[in-house]
Amino acid sequence: MIKIAFAGNPNVGKTALINKIAGSDLKVGNWPGVTVEKKEAELIYKNEKIQLIDLPGVYSLSPYSMEEIITRDYILEEKPDVVINVVDSTNLERNLYLTLLLQELGKPMVVALNLFDEFEKLDFKLNHEKFDNFLGVKSVKTSATTGMGVDELLDEAIKIGKDKKDIKYSYKFSDPVEKELNNIISKLNKDNALNKLKEIYSLKYIAIKLLEKDTHFISKAKERYNLELEEYAKTSFEAIETKYEEEADIVLSENRYATIKGIVVDTVTTALKNRLDFSDKIDKVLLNSFFGMIMFFLIMLTVFSITFNGSDPFINWVDAFMSDYVGKYVGILVEGTPEWLNSLVVDGIIGGVGGVVVFVPLMLFLYFFLSILEESGYMARVAFLMDKIMRKVGLNGKAFVPLILGFGCTVPGVFATKTLENEKARRLTAVMLPFMSCGARLPVYALFVAAFFRKNGGLIVFSLYMLGIVVAILIGLIFKRFDYFKSEEKALLIELPPYRIPSFKMIWRSAYRRTLEYLKKATTVILAVLIVLWALTYFPNSGDTQSSYLATVSKAIKPVFAPVGFADRWEMVAAIPPSIAAKEVVVGFLGQVLTIEESEEDEEETTFWGDTYDQVRDFAIAAKDSVIGMVSFNISNQFVTPDEEELEEEVKGIITATSKIWENDSKGPLKAYSFMAFILLVVPCVVTLAAVKQEMGQKMMWIIVAVMTIVPYIVSVIIYQLGSLVQTLLM
Repeated sequence: MIKIAFAGNPNVGKTALINKIAGSDLKVGNWPGVTVEKKEAELIYKNEKIQLIDLPGVYSLSPYSMEEIITRDYILEEKPDVVINVVDSTNLERNLYLTLLLQELGKPMVVALNLFDEFEKLDFKLNHEKFDNFLGVKSVKTSATTGMGVDELLDEAIKIGKDKKDIKYSYKFSDPVEKELNNIISKLNKDNALNKLKEIYSLKYIAIKLLEKDTHFISKAKERYNLELEEYAKTSFEAIETKYEEEADIVLSENRYATIKGIVVDTVTTALKNRLDFSDKIDKVLLNSFFGMIMFFLIMLTVFSITFNGSDPFINWVDAFMSDYVGKYVGILVEGTPEWLNSLVVDGIIGGVGGVVVFVPLMLFLYFFLSILEESGYMARVAFLMDKIMRKVGLNGKAFVPLILGFGCTVPGVFATKTLENEKARRLTAVMLPFMSCGARLPVYALFVAAFFRKNGGLIVFSLYMLGIVVAILIGLIFKRFDYFKSEEKALLIELPPYRIPSFKMIWRSAYRRTLEYLKKATTVILAVLIVLWALTYFPNSGDTQSSYLATVSKAIKPVFAPVGFADRWEMVAAIPPSIAAKEVVVGFLGQVLTIEESEEDEEETTFWGDTYDQVRDFAIAAKDSVIGMVSFNISNQFVTPDEEELEEEVKGIITATSKIWENDSKGPLKAYSFMAFILLVVPCVVTLAAVKQEMGQKMMWIIVAVMTIVPYIVSVIIYQLGSLVQTLLM
């Protein structure tokens, strides 16, 4: 097998290029022992079995981020047969810095001049032969969008990977620096104690790392080989510092930039007017401190409007499909089985899977439109725009993107923390993220608003969203003081790529892969938890929820929840555990334990094929309504409960039953608001917890559980007690 590693800056099209080559999506996991994403693909090409490894996007190979360490350690220690360095042709001066660093590793390499179709559209010209001679490495013009140069790139990579010749690149440092590097190499070469180190690293690479005082490299040499290497470079470091009046690592960096400048000036011709200028003109508005914020909220409002209105008809269809079609016929199949088995299959398994699948359309829409924002280059601007605000809580602008995702679903927000530069920043963002009111909480709000706040429902829901934001900021301000969360406040270094129109295929593939990952994780975790909850509400009296284990425990702990107001009804206390399985389960749970008056209408007799026809017809209607909803750009209906006449009989029954929980109680609305606030702030769903555990470990997961157990109790107590005091004073 030929192993090919892809390395490059973020947003240069590495993943898209691999997908173009492999013809399929990448397998996604994590690098062993760390939370950084690992992507791989395998294929057969011209009778050669090839493995493609997508290394993390990095700007350098310094020891200051996990992504950079993983990239360089993989190339040096796992020894891929060849490295394909993917660069953005439209911005060679920035991209070639990593190219020179990869050359210093001394491994076989090919440069993919990606986005070359855009390079040509900008009327740029490249002297290709001269470029390769200056750089000392073969380069291939490619485009992941059109497929330009993909076969040629793979052919060249296989050829170099099979060659197994020693690699000698033409790029050199200035004469004084080269002299000191050679002095260090001479000392290293004489010491046989370094033989094991020399098997992995070239002498020149070792010398460069010692001049740069690379802490990761030096500490690894000490831990693995018990070597003290600093002395080999001490005199050379002092000599360079004396000559240049700069530290050696800065001198080496300046040398690299000078080399790059020379290569670009001699080989690239640019047009006076190009799309980069166009991007700059747009950024004068979108990055303006005032208009930029307005445009951001308008853009996000549009995205959420299209997402919610476009997915809502499909959500309703999936809900009906799972309950009225799948549930119905699975129920027929298990007729005659023991009652507990029937309940387990229909209520536990089908109900559990349906509770997850119903929100897949929302996730697909959300990922699709967010992928457009990411691939177009706008999300990078959002991070830049929000940098000053996020610094107040010890983070930079990149942390704002996961928080925004949290309003749709917390799970993709957790995964999006991978874009942050260090583990502590990820932790701080993750502990704030679950307080963002995700879409799964909306059914709970809708139910209680319809039951208690029909006249001002929009205002009530808006206040809950704002409450989540305020609590998240307060948590961030508190936790940033602890060392486990306190990250170094570095300046935001982020690429602002030119605006692009991404291809539909690229966007669809990204959205499909993300949604599939969500569905796989959500289905397994939620299904297991809901089966447990089913058992707790079914036993010991065969479905009598009033005397179930969950009801018994809830009644026993009611006194603990007395200060929050809503605990005078055991059903409200019992609804909290199901909310941890999935927030939307609260509505279904209350539908089970509350007394609902059923309609006496006779059901029409239907056949399997008749039901199938109805589902296909309803899907077509949902598709039509989805298009109408998307072009309406109306997001207000996501925050206003429909009139009772518009609700189906079953839903009206739940609302009526909920409104009777505190019937004739003047504090009923206050108790309802306290409960909604508790559901907003309580421990997030198990899928989110599983994502946190996967990305940041078990310790971080338990911290979030602890915080979101204490915080909702405190906030609900404050809401209810202050509200009661105000109500008393006004009476």
